[in-house]
Amino acid sequence: MAQEEHSHALGNPAPLAVLAFATTSFMLGVYNAGIVPHGGIVFAMDVALAFGGLVQIIVAILEFFAGNTFTTAVFGTYGPFWLALAAFELWFGRMVPAAAVASAVTLFLIAFGVLTFIFLVASLKTDKVLVAVFLLIEVAIVFLAIGAASGVDSWTRLGGWTTIAFAILAWYHAAAALFASMWGRQVLPLGRLG
Repeated sequence: MAQEEHSHALGNPAPLAVLAFATTSFMLGVYNAGIVPHGGIVFAMDVALAFGGLVQIIVAILEFFAGNTFTTAVFGTYGPFWLALAAFELWFGRMVPAAAVASAVTLFLIAFGVLTFIFLVASLKTDKVLVAVFLLIEVAIVFLAIGAASGVDSWTRLGGWTTIAFAILAWYHAAAALFASMWGRQVLPLGRLG
């Protein structure tokens, strides 16, 4: 994910976390875009718990011990994001009065939008694809927050389509890192910066 170096004695866990993030995001994006009926979103929340959440937290810990600050912060943020969102959707959302759900979701998205903006600025030292991923995450969060706050479904659908776009780019980024480790050279271009 970032241009930080990893020890040759251990594998690079970052592509796994990016795959987990991209896959979970893609699934939720498909629901938010209205491509499939919303009733199946519970399954996407299961994936958010096991893959999007847990895997990213494990990778964040591994990245911490490898001394990689950026990836530790990113995976250590988005892993809990998925766990919190899934827990809200599956269990805790029932405890929130119906009139307060929109403001609760909006606040959640705004908070993670701030964190995403920080990651976007930091990513300017990595590569063009990663910058595009963070930019699209930021845009998707803004659209989803507007949709949650206003109750206007078209904003949520737009956020869903933007989520699908960044998920595809994130898959590409993870594939580039995975292919580079297998072939010993950069196979898919990322447009290095900094």
